[in-house]
Amino acid sequence: MKRWERYSIESLSEGRQDPTGKIFMSPKGQRELYGVHLLHAGVDTVRQLYRGLPYLPQFDKIISVYQEGRGATIDLFGHTWAVGAGAAGSGFRYRLQNNDLGVIVFFQARHVKTENIGTHVKIELSPHYLHEREPAESQCFMDLIAHGLLEHVEHAGCAVHLALDVQGWEPPKDFMDRFVTRSKKVMKIDGIDSLSFDHGNIATTYGRAETLMFGTAGALQCAIYNKTKEAHHRDKLHFWQGVWGNATDDNLAQVYDPERDVWRIEMRFHQSVLAEFARGIPCNVDTGEVLDDAHGFHRFTDTIPHLTGIWRSAMQSYRLNATRTLIDPFWQCFQDDPRFFAHAPSFMYKRARKEPGLGNEKNVCLAFGNLISIYARQGFGTHQAIDYLKRSGMWEDLEHYYRRRGINGSAFRQLVEQKLVERRLLGKAA
Repeated sequence: MKRWERYSIESLSEGRQDPTGKIFMSPKGQRELYGVHLLHAGVDTVRQLYRGLPYLPQFDKIISVYQEGRGATIDLFGHTWAVGAGAAGSGFRYRLQNNDLGVIVFFQARHVKTENIGTHVKIELSPHYLHEREPAESQCFMDLIAHGLLEHVEHAGCAVHLALDVQGWEPPKDFMDRFVTRSKKVMKIDGIDSLSFDHGNIATTYGRAETLMFGTAGALQCAIYNKTKEAHHRDKLHFWQGVWGNATDDNLAQVYDPERDVWRIEMRFHQSVLAEFARGIPCNVDTGEVLDDAHGFHRFTDTIPHLTGIWRSAMQSYRLNATRTLIDPFWQCFQDDPRFFAHAPSFMYKRARKEPGLGNEKNVCLAFGNLISIYARQGFGTHQAIDYLKRSGMWEDLEHYYRRRGINGSAFRQLVEQKLVERRLLGKAA
């Protein structure tokens, strides 16, 4: 699958590509993604499994509270929990739930006797619990709960949901025609007026093509949906607006627009899928660190250095194409740019932009020349090249530069045409 070349104004002035640039170039044309903003990339849900022997005195205490009936609560692990029955699809008989904390604990496996060692505990962490804590703290709390409920505790794997929230993009009308997946299960809901999640399964939705879901909850599942409407329906919009409001551009200016919808691309990795990744010995995409096969993805914290890598792999398995041989530029951006739990720099970077055309004439000329070489290599015509120059983000600088030298619109067009011909005929196309 071919990919787009990426450039920024700065990289064009230096005659190189920029892996995070917003100008995308291919034989199919030029695309500028200046209006697309990645507002949030993070872990949306964690489900940690524990294997061990049930600590029966604790189990009996919780079950006796459960038998008191609806509304029963118990104080454990420093918090108050509502005690209820585990959902039929959860695989567990009972649950402890604290929505304020954002944690659900499932215990006593349905298909393993309590006197036998088995996977008797599953702990689910919500987005707002994860967002407020470091991964090590989250893992420590889950381990504390497991050791309070089990003896001979072992980490038995985890499931992770990765989410990317974007503004300035939504699934195009021909999305289903261009989307590539091997999954046999595809759900496209153009539905009614509500949306709810229950263990990863979408029940209903809103409007036209507001939810797209591919794959099953027991494997690698991809969900694409209008997060603004979903958060509003679940009364979580205030929380997510607080998260999105922290997103900034290169100049540290806030980019979230409360008047526009936010769309989410979510990849849900079942514990069996993460186990397959572990057997494949994946590498950290930034450091090259190789995962020890014996180490595995048994704990949530085991996955942290590798989340960006498995995200990119999932975005290749579920892929939006521009053509049969070329990836969609938006999808390429969504695949390459997010970082999950990336280390923050020890100090702040801030760019000070120059005024258009003042003091940066050399960079303008270099960027313009390199763009013309790229356009020639891609086979663009004069009209097409000028149109793309106007959208490149450097047009204002370029216009000032040539206007001060007495070159009008028609003369500039002839200049572009001449430079394109020279590069093609004289072999200077980059």
